[in-house]
Amino acid sequence: MLSFVIVIIGLPFVAAGLAVLLPRRIGSLVAIAAAATVLGCGLALWSAVGDDQVSVYSLSWFPSLGIAAGLRVDRFGVFFVLLISFIGLGILQYSRAYFHEGPSRPFLAAMLAFMASMCGIVLSDSLLLLFIFWELTTVLSALLIGIDHEHEDARQGAVRAFLVTGAGGLALLAGIILLGLAAGTDSLSELTSSVPTILASPLHVPALFLILIGAFTKSAQFPFHFWLPAAMAAPAPVSSYLHSATLVKGGIFLIARMEPIFGTSPYWQPTLAAVGLATFLLAGWSAVRSYDLKELLAYSTAAYLGMLVTFYAYAPVAGRSGEMVLILTHALYKSALFLLVGWLEKAAGTRCLSLLEREQWFRTNPFEAVLFGIGAGSMAGIPLLLGFLAKEVFTRALFGDTFPEITPAIAVGIVASILAVAYALKLFVSTFWGPLAPDQTRASSPGTISSWLLIVPACFLVPLLVGGFVPATLAGLLEPETSWEGGLAIWHKADAKFAASLGVFASGILLYWFWRRVERIPNAPLPLIVSEWAADRLLVVSGWLGNSLQAGGHPRYLGIMMITAIVAMGGGVVLFGGSSAWQFAWGDELDYALVPTLAIIGGAILTVALRPRVAKLVMMAVTGYGLALFFALYRAPDLALTQILAETISLVFLLLIFRSLPTLTRDSRPAGQKFAHGTIAVATGLAMAALAWGAGVYTPEDRAGAGHLVHSLPDAKGRNVVNVILVDFRGADTLGEIAVLAIAAIGILALLRNLPLAKATEESA
Repeated sequence: MLSFVIVIIGLPFVAAGLAVLLPRRIGSLVAIAAAATVLGCGLALWSAVGDDQVSVYSLSWFPSLGIAAGLRVDRFGVFFVLLISFIGLGILQYSRAYFHEGPSRPFLAAMLAFMASMCGIVLSDSLLLLFIFWELTTVLSALLIGIDHEHEDARQGAVRAFLVTGAGGLALLAGIILLGLAAGTDSLSELTSSVPTILASPLHVPALFLILIGAFTKSAQFPFHFWLPAAMAAPAPVSSYLHSATLVKGGIFLIARMEPIFGTSPYWQPTLAAVGLATFLLAGWSAVRSYDLKELLAYSTAAYLGMLVTFYAYAPVAGRSGEMVLILTHALYKSALFLLVGWLEKAAGTRCLSLLEREQWFRTNPFEAVLFGIGAGSMAGIPLLLGFLAKEVFTRALFGDTFPEITPAIAVGIVASILAVAYALKLFVSTFWGPLAPDQTRASSPGTISSWLLIVPACFLVPLLVGGFVPATLAGLLEPETSWEGGLAIWHKADAKFAASLGVFASGILLYWFWRRVERIPNAPLPLIVSEWAADRLLVVSGWLGNSLQAGGHPRYLGIMMITAIVAMGGGVVLFGGSSAWQFAWGDELDYALVPTLAIIGGAILTVALRPRVAKLVMMAVTGYGLALFFALYRAPDLALTQILAETISLVFLLLIFRSLPTLTRDSRPAGQKFAHGTIAVATGLAMAALAWGAGVYTPEDRAGAGHLVHSLPDAKGRNVVNVILVDFRGADTLGEIAVLAIAAIGILALLRNLPLAKATEESA
């Protein structure tokens, strides 16, 4: 099974790279082949994974830190793989017909990389590996939302989505770290067996809330639900894939993974129920008041996700039976509806209900209207559709086996369900059943609208019809361990729940007829206002920082680096230096250390005082040679030799360079600028001196060199500890330094090669 997992995650990444290089038409075929292969591997895993079978594969990642890249294969994860690949395959085919010249290469690459990242999330056993894929989806989703970067709405939607989900990702990382500290592992398989230890740790509360913040931001839960409608500026295929079937389901998947770990925590149910029901209600209210069809679908998506969060709030008590039915139903009907709205934009020239509600599109497009009706009916949960079964699953989790007393949570769930019926009717009736004939002048030419724009959503809607007529068969395929009532997806008995369902439908129909009055009530999108203000301020601040810190000029850059060093060194000395760092203790060494000390001080002063460049350079070399003498006096011959070689080479090269430079003129800097530069220079010197003195007089309990001495010969096979440190213990640092020097050498070579061209250009000018 491991080979299938590697193909599922790795193949789309490879195909994404090929899609960038290949022509559009061939790249789209490669993308479809990759998605189909992932779907085939997912089906193979589905047939191989049993009901409770979990296979974990630990791959070496950072063995020295005890971190492994664990992969996990279980029924729930493979279900998501099938969902991601099946809908992704349809979206890629739809995109070939939706875009006039076919999907662009950046679009294909981003879609395939996003598919691979989502598969990585659902197949990760290591939470750190899950976080890496999680952040990849954040970046890729922002790129896809802003794929049409020439439009301001697309850019704003991408920035907003990135800021919200990116901040949630940081909270998730902090929560993962705290959870790992509490349990001693980041493996999901091991975390589920360490629940008592985790709940007994004081870290479990902040870990729980931080992880939930990451899930809530990704799944557009209150108060973070505002970013999802703004992301609807993306093309219809992107909205369908990211914001109904995959991206927003990432947060739901994370909550489902955390339920066995935190489900018995006293903070689990209150937090999830409050956030889920608030989102279910408020997002549903916003959907009822929306005039843009994609905005309506976006708010209804957030509302349904709130219902899923509420389901997992009660899962520790009511069980998780039917969770796959809930997730599958929403993914299928919402993906289909987004794609159908994409067709409607081309056929009607608009997706605004202010225009569509006056036109009777059912007369000219009955088949398309039926497809819309199936999707809207699944949204409302009417009988004979799989959406009805999903509604029954949620009702059972919220109400219990018997109809209880009306609690605030149940009351909110009922009101939110009424809103769902209302906006489902609004989507279908207001779009197709107006009194006037359609205005054909806005529409695209019928010959330019491909039939694939209807075939793909129709394929997504077929399982909803099948599930309505044989619910036990379809649900049994998803969750064989769960017993389902047979027959059609209709009410099986008349009881209090039956009466409540009838009341919900009646109230929803009544609310729809009065929706014009409802939409006159003022809206208060406080989270949206706050997010727009935060995004604007962030861009303003980043622009100010860029203009201030990257305005050009070596003195400015050097000053910024020195100020940063002053803050870092001064803060370290103040916080960790201690009073002992300032105890001066002159000994006998002062007699023979006086000469190099005076040489260094004198050379530094003369470097500033003398005007000729060559004289300044020689005085700088004097300070360097004085430091080398210090190393020799204090028995560090290797460092002394290195210092002498570095100073000599620098002196020779700089002398050769300075020969061709013009004579220095009088310093024309203003007095204020001179004072600022001098202050920074003096402060840097004092901070460096304080840091060096503190390090010299501080005696740690465990010296780092002791470990190097012990391990140098037996582990690294070297007697020269300094060389072993450079090559083995700190080999990565040395490699980085070599890389920097190599890059500098390449840059110098490029400049030297362009020098004749620059001279020729100057002469011709």
